[in-house]
Amino acid sequence: MRLLKSRAFLNLIVWALLGLNLALLYWLNMHAGSMWGWHVTDFTIAHAFGELDAAAIIQFVLFAVLADLVMRNSVASFNARSRKSQIPEILVHCFSILIYGLFGLAGFILLYDHSVSNLVAASGAIGLSIGYVCRDFIADVVNSIVIQTDRLIAIHDWIEVTGGVRPIFYQVVQFDHRMVTLRDEYDYLVRIPNTRFMGLSYINLSKQAPGQGSRRSLEIQLDCLNHSDKVLEILNLALEALQDRDKNFVHTYFCGLNKIAGGFATYKILYECIPSMKVSASESAVMKMVARFLTAAGINTGFSVDVQALDKHLSKTSNRFHDIYEFSILRALSDEEAVQLSKTAMVVNCFKGEQLIHQGDQADSMFLVSEGSLEVKIRDKNDQLVTVASLWPGDCVGEMSLLTGAPRSADVFARVDAVLVEIKKENVAPILESNPRLINEISELLAKRQADSASKTSGEVLDGLRTQSENLAKRILNFFFRGRP
Repeated sequence: MRLLKSRAFLNLIVWALLGLNLALLYWLNMHAGSMWGWHVTDFTIAHAFGELDAAAIIQFVLFAVLADLVMRNSVASFNARSRKSQIPEILVHCFSILIYGLFGLAGFILLYDHSVSNLVAASGAIGLSIGYVCRDFIADVVNSIVIQTDRLIAIHDWIEVTGGVRPIFYQVVQFDHRMVTLRDEYDYLVRIPNTRFMGLSYINLSKQAPGQGSRRSLEIQLDCLNHSDKVLEILNLALEALQDRDKNFVHTYFCGLNKIAGGFATYKILYECIPSMKVSASESAVMKMVARFLTAAGINTGFSVDVQALDKHLSKTSNRFHDIYEFSILRALSDEEAVQLSKTAMVVNCFKGEQLIHQGDQADSMFLVSEGSLEVKIRDKNDQLVTVASLWPGDCVGEMSLLTGAPRSADVFARVDAVLVEIKKENVAPILESNPRLINEISELLAKRQADSASKTSGEVLDGLRTQSENLAKRILNFFFRGRP
């Protein structure tokens, strides 16, 4: 509505100026015998300044203002009709300067020596002089017009500047007739002249297909003795888990073996995240998840000659438990307690699609995911199984059954072939009996985990974590030591 009113007002002024021009033409024709003021006056001849001289000057001013308003009105109409392209404001200002400059120069030439050829020559000479002196400024202004006309960037866009050792990411903060202002990942402001900016090799990440993010890469080195196919499977699973748990990561991911040299295999990881995520933050998140999955699967992340087993008598099962127990509620255990529990743990293989846990079953064990992935499912109102969570290496399932004897609360299936470590009540009981403080620590961890789960699934946060922890501790005590004096 405001736009329509402004355009209507602009049209009114244009018609008013047109009327004034016509009135002045009529007045000059009546009083001087010519409609054109420069035909009836000459400022090179000494004479008293009269009304005809004033009328000649006013005529040029009215012509210039009318031409400027007609141009602005045409641009406004074009921008209102066009959805694909818009004429930027800086180009309108340049047109205005050009119009007033040409009419001013024309007035000066025609009112002093009446020579059109001199007008053309003078405008060319002046234009060349101004162009040479202000060539850098003009280049920046022209490139600013190109940037805005072609919509190369917009405020808040994210761009990736390529061509260096590694790409650099910026957010567009502002741009004007001279400079483009960018913010780098360290929140420093960088100002680049428009001409230099146009020479950069960059990708406007915000102008890509909807939902497409910033595609980045990093490399890791692992011992050549690790099975490469297994490593690649774990890396891809880690990136899948990252997308599942962190909405900053989207769409594409890929892992491949890049090279082998010096006893190390170099793996390249390609991933995609939202453009606003800082490179340091995205790389840290990827490496943290990758390290967790490799550790959980027992992959050697160092060099084989430097690796020493925690205990030469530890079995493969024990090593798997040691690699992952710190990610679960069992991280409250001391190293000695972890070694004791690991010796009684069991490895369970679960093939893709196989059901590991049945809802409602009575059980007294929990599972730690070492490799692969699980799906947690419950039945909806139509008695159909619906996936409510995915479990990844380092996650655990069934801890309430292990610690309190509660029935299984959901069905759990293997998404892909999985390797699990099973811990049973009879394995944990001696440790809790010798160290009762663990009950409180495990209860607190379990209460916090339930609160986090509730906040993610229903948006609610459980109140009274202390009360919840105390209640869990009582249930654990009752389950493990019921009937004892």
